[in-house]
Amino acid sequence: MIGGTAEEARRILVVEDDDVARELVRLALERHGYDVLVAEDGLRGYELALQQRPDLIVTDVSMPAADGVHLIRRVRDTAEIAQTPVLVITGYGTGSATFTLAQGADAYEPKPIDPQSFLATVRRLLEKRSA
Repeated sequence: MIGGTAEEARRILVVEDDDVARELVRLALERHGYDVLVAEDGLRGYELALQQRPDLIVTDVSMPAADGVHLIRRVRDTAEIAQTPVLVITGYGTGSATFTLAQGADAYEPKPIDPQSFLATVRRLLEKRSA
């Protein structure tokens, strides 16, 4: 496990339609020892969340097929995964972020992502889930 510890080996689902952004987030998380699953839209993200039961979901807002808000609502309406923390990453500013928080997201990080802030938020949400 490169750069991480066993206690950090938590499963994180990244739902992002932009290939470059998805890869950057995946690499940042894996570099810190997380087990990362990826999906390119909210529909596939929901399927993976239900099948794999990640410890955290990181999702973009604007995606084809099913956006991040749709994903958040489905997760919150599904008993088996309803308590999974959701971190939204968005380039649409605080208005979009505030809306996703009202829909059930636990936190948000603006794009472009600041790696230190992003990873601190990931750790905080995972610690909160463990408490």
